[in-house]
Amino acid sequence: MIHTITSRANIRIKLAISLQKPSSCRKRHRFLMEGPKFVSDHLTRNGSVDFIAVSQEASDETLLLARMADNSGHSVIQIPAEIFSCISNTGTPQGIVAICPIPDHSVSDLFTGKTVLILDKVADPGNAGTAVRSAAAFGCSGVVFLKGSAFPWSPKVTRSAAGLNSSIPICEVNDLAAIRKLFPNYLILGAESTGSQMDDLLQTINQPVCLVTGSEAHGLSEVSATALDGKISIPMAAGVESLNAGVSASILLSGLFRKSS
Repeated sequence: MIHTITSRANIRIKLAISLQKPSSCRKRHRFLMEGPKFVSDHLTRNGSVDFIAVSQEASDETLLLARMADNSGHSVIQIPAEIFSCISNTGTPQGIVAICPIPDHSVSDLFTGKTVLILDKVADPGNAGTAVRSAAAFGCSGVVFLKGSAFPWSPKVTRSAAGLNSSIPICEVNDLAAIRKLFPNYLILGAESTGSQMDDLLQTINQPVCLVTGSEAHGLSEVSATALDGKISIPMAAGVESLNAGVSASILLSGLFRKSS
C-alpha cells in the first residue's frame, strides 16, 4: 500500500534529502537512483531498494511504475512536489527516486579474468558516470575508483552511468600499486597520448587487461604511471590533443571488447 507523507521531518524524507551529499551516502551506505527509466531498470535487474518516493505531481506513467513496485512488495511513499524537489538532483525533477543500499564489493570481486577499468583521479562525475556506463556496456568485470576520483554513487555519477553503478561491481582503492601486487596476471595499461597505438597494441595482448584512465586536465597521476606495464593511445586527427576521460575510456574499452569477443 502506498503511504502519503507530507512532513519533511519524516525519517525517510530526511534520509532521502541527506543523500545529496557523498559524506551522508558513505555514512548511511545508501544512494539515490532517480528517474522512472533508471528506477525501472534497477527493479528489473532485481536491484536492492529500501524504499521508493514518488511525487504527487508525477506523470501517470511514473505513478503506474510506483504502483507496480508497490504491488511487487517494495515500500513506496507519495510526497508533495515541493518536498520531492528537495530530494531531486535534477533541474526538472522526474517524479520518482529509489533509495538503495550501496552494493558491497571487494576488489577481488572485480578481477575475474575480464577487463577492469580504473579511474585515476577522474573527479568529474559526468565523466566518471560515462566511463562506468561504458564499462558495463563493453563487458568489464568491474570499475575501480582510485583516491581523488568522484564518489561512485553520487547522484550525478548515478545519472551519467544510467544507474549501472548499481549493477557492475565497483570499489574504491587508494592506489594502483596495491592492485598490481594483488593481480600480477593482469596487464596494466594507461590511456596516454604518447602510448602505443590502440590497434597495434591490441594485436599483441594475450592476458586480461586493466585499463587506467586519468582526468582530461591532468592525465595519469605520477603515482599510477609508475605502476603501469605500458601505455595505449587512440588514433586521432592532427591538432586534437586529447579526449575527456569518459570518451577515451569508451573507445578503448570498445576495442578491448571486440578483441575478446
